[in-house]
Amino acid sequence: MNDQRRKIGAVTPAERDEIKALYERKNALGELFRALVGMAAEETAASPLYERLVADMAATAGKFQAWWDEKSRTYGWENISGHSWEIDFATGDIYLRRQ
Repeated sequence: MNDQRRKIGAVTPAERDEIKALYERKNALGELFRALVGMAAEETAASPLYERLVADMAATAGKFQAWWDEKSRTYGWENISGHSWEIDFATGDIYLRRQ
């Protein structure tokens, strides 16, 4: 594959916007989680924010993976061991990238 990736499809602008929102949320939750990890263990464990954050991270990660699973079935994207799908948010193009 050129540049370790190959275009295998595209999604609609609405579909692109769905995964972009999930991607951005997942990244923001990851940043919050890293900030909380810096707190003392007893503070983190007792924090209701921590519990909500962990639950939200799990739910968002599930929705993120479900989107990829659904679109791969819908569009019949190729899936190769050792590769992952990625999206170009500017174009909606989907690429298969060697990990």
